[in-house]
This record gives sequence, structure tokens and C-alpha cells, in this order.
Amino acid sequence: MYKETDEVLRNTAEQIDSARDAEAILRQEHPVLEQDDRIIFIFRDAEGQIQGQSPAQTFTQAQINPLHYQKGISSYETLKVGRDRYRVFLTPFPQAPWSGIESVTVLTSLEDDDSTLHSLLLDIITGIGSGVLISIFAGFFLAGRAWIPIRKAWGKQQRFVADASHELRTPVSIIRAQTELLLRYPAHSIERESDNISVILKESIRMSKLLEDLLTLARSDSNQLELECSVFSLDQLLMDLTKQFQLLAVTKEIDIDVSLQEPLPFWGDESRIRQLLVILLDNALKYTPSNGRIEVTDKSSAHHVTIIVSDSGRGIPKEELPYLFDRFYRGDKSRSRNEGGTGLGLSIAKWIVDAHGGTIRAESQSGEGTRFELRFPRKHKAVL
Repeated sequence: MYKETDEVLRNTAEQIDSARDAEAILRQEHPVLEQDDRIIFIFRDAEGQIQGQSPAQTFTQAQINPLHYQKGISSYETLKVGRDRYRVFLTPFPQAPWSGIESVTVLTSLEDDDSTLHSLLLDIITGIGSGVLISIFAGFFLAGRAWIPIRKAWGKQQRFVADASHELRTPVSIIRAQTELLLRYPAHSIERESDNISVILKESIRMSKLLEDLLTLARSDSNQLELECSVFSLDQLLMDLTKQFQLLAVTKEIDIDVSLQEPLPFWGDESRIRQLLVILLDNALKYTPSNGRIEVTDKSSAHHVTIIVSDSGRGIPKEELPYLFDRFYRGDKSRSRNEGGTGLGLSIAKWIVDAHGGTIRAESQSGEGTRFELRFPRKHKAVL
């Protein structure tokens, strides 16, 4: 900030240097002295005594004594008088020694510069303080945002453990109770206790499936499950599965209609896609009454493959649709434990669809059946 001030002082000193009338300068009658009222001139002899000032009597001898002039050398200094500070340029007087003046001291007040510096310092302090406060608040805000997914994951894990414990408690209690009944009558034959043994076997199978589903979801949450993708015939897979379910559908007098495009190559994990379709077909068969109807169709375009599984079952209330893919969720009517459901099938189905980059959508109303639509992106490797 002193660079501009020093330049002004030097230019003014050069004007004094070009002046030829030393007497007029000492009488303070020279035009150079009147050009800028912010500039102060002090003329001193070889002993440093004041020979003249402009404006007159601005400084005392004691006030300028700290200024050290080196003969024949120009220099810059800063002088403090009381609370005021001045920027000083000391230079030899051009007409010395005939005029009795050895040096010229050109001064200007640093009040404006100091004011600017103080303002700048205040701005810096304010900026630092504001930055610190903003950083603190931003830190708390970002920390809070960072904790949101952690809290959600923790809450999700707690609900998962609680629901899993609840689901496992029922088959374990039944198996224990039935086993205690068997131990009461150790002399009974297997044929006589076949009903109790059948209940134990049924609950064991159900618990085994539940544990398998829990393990699948736990591994998917920790990204430990990887897809083993390859090209396979999706239409052939659908045909094979529907034939298997038709054998079960006959016992419930349910018709399964299949309308497929052939051939339909697909790039994905065949075992996981099979698991996905089994879940949907099993639900459709489970919740469709006798004389009902299940339809399986597929559609293929340049960019997508769509599979639709619909049934004429009891349907799902609209208010339950947003929770349909939540873990352990079972509606009071549509997903009953008495029908063998664990509330994990559709959660696994959604994970399989998401892992393949697709989407799953359910449409249903009470008493009007349910329609599941699977939509997968068509991979460029899906060529048979």
C-alpha cells in the first residue's frame, strides 16, 4: 500500500529538484509547495536543524530528530508523531551547499492508509470469525447429514433383528412343544405320533427357508452376493417354470396361461431370475382361489425386456402397496402366516430386480387380483 504513496513523494521531490529559486522555496512562495496540501516539506541544514517548513511550524525539531538523513543518499522512512504516522522521503537538496540547505524531507500523512489497513484487518478478522462460525455450523450440519444414513441403517438393522427373532420364535416354540409331547409318551410308536412328527417337520422346513432368506438378505445388504451373469433363454426358463407350477395349479383348479415371445435371450444370473419368478408365481398361486386364473406374458423391445405376472386373486388393498416390498411385511388379508409366508419373498425379489438394474411394480385392488411388472434393461451381450 505504500508503493503509491512513495511514488507521490518521489515525484514531488523531483519537482523540488527542478526548482531554481531556493529563496522562494524557503519563503514558501514557490508553486511546487502549493500543489498538494497533503504534502509537507522540511528543509534542514548539514546539522539536521530545520531551516524552513511548508506549511510553517508543522513539526518541532524534537519531532523530526528521529529522521536520520545520510548525506547524498535518498531513503524512505516512517515517522510517528503522537498517534499520527507519516511516510517520509529524505533526499539531498539540489542547490546545496550555497543555499545553506543540505536535505529536503517530504512527508505525507498515513491516516488514509492506516484507515484502509484497519478496515482490511477488520475485514480479515470478520472473515476469519465468520469462516470459523460457518465451518462449525457446516460441520454440525454435514455431520448430522452423514449420521442420517447411519441412523437409518442402524434402525433398519434393529428392526431386521427384531422381526427375525419374532419370526423364528414361532417355529422354535412349536418344535419344542411338539417334541415335549413326544417325550411324554416314549413308548408310543412313530405311526401313533405321526401327527406331531409332521408338525415338527413342517415347522423345521419353514424355519430352514426363513433362515435361508435371512442369509440372502443379510449378504445382499453387505454386498457379499455377486451375480453370475451369462446369456440364457428367458422364454425357455418361463416355460419350464410355468409347467412346474401348472402341476400344482391343477390341484387348486387354477388355470395358468402363458404368452411368450420366442426366442428371448437375456443377460443375467439365471439362478437368481429363476428365484425371482418362483417367488412371483408362488405368491400368485397361493393367493388365487379355486377356478382362478394366472397369466404370464413377456414383451421385448430394443432397449427393455418386460415380464408380467398377473392373477385373479383376492388382491391387495391400495394402502398396503407402498409397503409390499418391505421385509417381514404381511397384510392382514393378503399375506398371512397361516399360508406359509414369511414376508421376505418380495423383498428378495426386489433385490434381484435391483441387482439386474431393473424395476418391479405392483398394481392391485382388493378383490380384483394383482399384477406384477418386471422391467429389465436389454444388455448388448444378450445374443444367442
